[in-house]
Amino acid sequence: MTLRFLYMIFCRIVGRLTLLRRHRHLIARHWTYPNRRMGRPATDPAVVALIQKPARENPRWGYERIRGELRNLGHRVSSATIRRVLKRARLGPAPRRADDRWRDFLRVHAASALACDFFTVDTVTLRRLYVFFVVEVGTRLPADFRLPGASRSSRRG
Repeated sequence: MTLRFLYMIFCRIVGRLTLLRRHRHLIARHWTYPNRRMGRPATDPAVVALIQKPARENPRWGYERIRGELRNLGHRVSSATIRRVLKRARLGPAPRRADDRWRDFLRVHAASALACDFFTVDTVTLRRLYVFFVVEVGTRLPADFRLPGASRSSRRG
């Protein structure tokens, strides 16, 4: 008996479409990877509780402080993991200090700070002028502006 003859008998008993369907399922099962979780394993629930406890008791502690305390207890946890756990528990980050905002920095240093800009001006005669402009931040008055290539008499300030 040849293989072709066995195939013909099997197709008559089972049916050609059934045979093709079963072959298709066999191939699909062979090439399907096992159902296992991908990625890093979940954080241990005991460590999650250790992260949430100091965050609730000390709301001013940030991610790095909690990470340092956990390291002292012998647990190695990254700041990203702490941030993710606290976000999932709806515990936000520690409040920022009020003196490290840009607005506060400008208010303190406005008397000695200068802002500058370099821009172009197109004249009516289609000449392009390049202007360097400096402003005192505290008084908001022009400290100096220059037109490069212009004589000293055209300088203002």
